Amino acid sequence: RAEVSKVSSELRIGERTRLAVELHDSLSQNLTGVAMKIKAAERCGTADSTALLHHLEIADKALQSCRDELRNCLWDLRNQALEDADLNRAISRTLLPHVENVSLAIRFNVRRSLLTDNTAHDILRIIRELAVNAIRHGKATSLRVAGSIEGDTLLFSVTDNGLGFDPESCPGVREGHFGLQGIRERLARFAGSLTLESSPGRGTRAVVALRIPTAAKKEKNEV
Repeated sequence: RAEVSKVSSELRIGERTRLAVELHDSLSQNLTGVAMKIKAAERCGTADSTALLHHLEIADKALQSCRDELRNCLWDLRNQALEDADLNRAISRTLLPHVENVSLAIRFNVRRSLLTDNTAHDILRIIRELAVNAIRHGKATSLRVAGSIEGDTLLFSVTDNGLGFDPESCPGVREGHFGLQGIRERLARFAGSLTLESSPGRGTRAVVALRIPTAAKKEKNEV
């Protein structure tokens, strides 16, 4: 019982630490951006109404991003997806609040036991961000999520039938869009990459590649 209690305590501490990192890395960064844009709007005053409205519009988008991130963190605290032994079900549970009236197909051929909790958490967050972007900005009505392991690399994709866009000129942080930047920052921890295949009117396929942590590779080889 003492050992079980110790492990349970360590898991709770780990979860609180992960949440603290999430809040610091996302909310802190976005709120700093909001403060900067409000200061920029103040400097514009009434002399340049166009620039004033531009700065306020970006600040508003950043606040919306903070709200969404806080809601996601609270959902993660209540959601038990990380404890699910089947990643297909874990992905489905994570996307459930966001995919109403959207056709969803999932084929994630990766054993949950091969991933640490932190890795699984980041994968679920990335998939959710890509799915929400597809629905909110691309007006997608169909999503397909697929994943597999090739060597020491985990590959997964999110494909939609939405409006599509030009990846070379898509809005970024300067325009108040933080989703893709957040994904790339997560992937940097795994020496991972995000590739966007899209064009206007032809939907989008987002492909993610990341290295499996050493402990997971060892377990995979022992199976």
